[in-house]
Amino acid sequence: MKNISVFRRLGFKTTVLISLVAFLPMFIGIYYLFRSTESYMEKKAQNDLELLAKSTEKELCRFMCSCIVDIKILADNEIMKSLNMSVDKKLSEMKKIQNYYKRFEDVTMVNGKGRVIASTTYNYRGEWKSKKWFQEAMKGNIFVSDAYIILDPYEIVVAIGVPLRDESGRIQAALVGKLNMERLWDIVDNINIGKTGFVSIVNGQHYFVSHPDKGNLFQYAPFDTDKQFGIVYNVGAKSETLIYSAVRCVGRFGCMSSNWRIIVAQERWDSLYNLWRLKYNVGYILIIGIFAVIIASIMVSRRVVKPIHDLIREMRKVSGGELSHRIEIKNKSEFGLLAASFNDMTMRLDKRRQEVQEKTRALEEAIEKINELNITLGKKVEERTRELEEKQHQLLQSSKLAAVGQLGAGVAHELNNPMSGILGYAQFMLEMIDSGNLKTEDIHTFKKYLQHIENGARRCKEIVMNLLGFTRKSTENFESLNVNKVISDTLSLIEHQLLLNKVKVVKDLDDNVKQVDGKASQLQQVFTNLIVNAQQAMSEGGQLFISTRNVEGGVKIEFMDTGCGIPEEYKSRLFEPFFTTKIDWKGTGLGLSICYDIIKNHNGNITVKSHEGEGTAFTITLPITDISDE
Repeated sequence: MKNISVFRRLGFKTTVLISLVAFLPMFIGIYYLFRSTESYMEKKAQNDLELLAKSTEKELCRFMCSCIVDIKILADNEIMKSLNMSVDKKLSEMKKIQNYYKRFEDVTMVNGKGRVIASTTYNYRGEWKSKKWFQEAMKGNIFVSDAYIILDPYEIVVAIGVPLRDESGRIQAALVGKLNMERLWDIVDNINIGKTGFVSIVNGQHYFVSHPDKGNLFQYAPFDTDKQFGIVYNVGAKSETLIYSAVRCVGRFGCMSSNWRIIVAQERWDSLYNLWRLKYNVGYILIIGIFAVIIASIMVSRRVVKPIHDLIREMRKVSGGELSHRIEIKNKSEFGLLAASFNDMTMRLDKRRQEVQEKTRALEEAIEKINELNITLGKKVEERTRELEEKQHQLLQSSKLAAVGQLGAGVAHELNNPMSGILGYAQFMLEMIDSGNLKTEDIHTFKKYLQHIENGARRCKEIVMNLLGFTRKSTENFESLNVNKVISDTLSLIEHQLLLNKVKVVKDLDDNVKQVDGKASQLQQVFTNLIVNAQQAMSEGGQLFISTRNVEGGVKIEFMDTGCGIPEEYKSRLFEPFFTTKIDWKGTGLGLSICYDIIKNHNGNITVKSHEGEGTAFTITLPITDISDE
């Protein structure tokens, strides 16, 4: 860094760029400056409009008060007060006032019943009893009406009503002067406010009664007259934004309608015209400055970016495997130091690559040896697996033979009953044949005895076949089974043993139970094991409930006894191999483990619920036969 001149350092170049980027805070400062200036000028424009509105209101009130004074002077005239004077003389006085001041479109005298007595211009003879200004005048008040339209001729006027009293002070009639609104318009329309400003009058219903554009008369005014000043957006066809000020119009004599407002408005751009001009000028300067910054940035970036591009190009060569490649150092700036560091890095990488290649070769040799060991180990695993499978088959068959041993007494009794009948019927028939006294009717008796012998023999064959099917090795594939039949075959082998141990079997087998896929001999082994376990749990007798029913997607088989139950600490270990609680019977601990494996092999599930002293329930769920496979 000490050998690099100040102007060559990247920090100096960065400083130059940061200085150029400093235009951004200047833009922000100018923006907020204009915003604050704009807000200030808006308030100033509103204050100026308010002052103008107040001066207009004073001028308007001065004019209206002078008109009221004119009508009051007429009402105080002795001729108008006298009850003895003719209507013509009174009409003459009314015309004098009208012609002298030239303010009123018409002066009308209305009697107490609301009928016109005399009128200087119109010959209107209707009733004015419902008019507000007449009612107020008859009460002794001076009242100025809102602007309204008369049709013949078409004019917009304001009615000023004053009471007409006689010599005794009683109200005998009302004098009404109709002031043409053009007299008021002359006052407000001639006020100039910039290029777009105007003065208008809005009545209590928010309608214009005075506006420079006479097409807006009696149109709804968009201003909020309850506010002293404000801004209205998107007004008119051109969507102008108006700044306005509103002043309430009140006469000195309390006779003006309090609902009139003087509205002075001006388009926002007009009131902020000088600010807009300043914005445009500053904008032009900023645009020129931006272009200057862009040109300077391009020139600086070229000098900064070009070495980086050169470095990227060289790095691509290195990434392609050319670790022996080196970058030429052209100067002593930061880029020169970066190139030197890059060359050092590639040299180190080349050295590391050679080391990695040597280690890779050693690793490949080790992998070959591991593969040879894996092949040898795989063969040994296969041999051990076959041995384990054979042991498992032997264990399963041993479990079956152990169950056969437990069933021996019951099977012997089951065979003894039909064999005793066969022997008895055969001996009886031989005795009758030896006696030599056979008769024709004895043939029917022999036939009946032979039928009994056949039934007994079939029963013995069925018992032997069930026993052989239970004990032989299970090599058949899964087939569609009815679990009710498998349960019945199992009970035929063990039912006598259950009776000897005072165990009553209660069956609740669903006749509509669905078919399941499985091996009958393996399921029979599971059922036998569960039934024997239940019988051993009920040493003093009890009841064994066997039920089947259809559930969603399968068949549920339940074996529930009323025996001693299983302690809570043993439940989690019931299906572990070689775990047993049968100390007296010396169990192997493989029965439930084999049952669990068989049910899992059938894609089913076996669960147990038990409470010590209340009995145990084993529940088996097997999936139903897939109809699509049939």
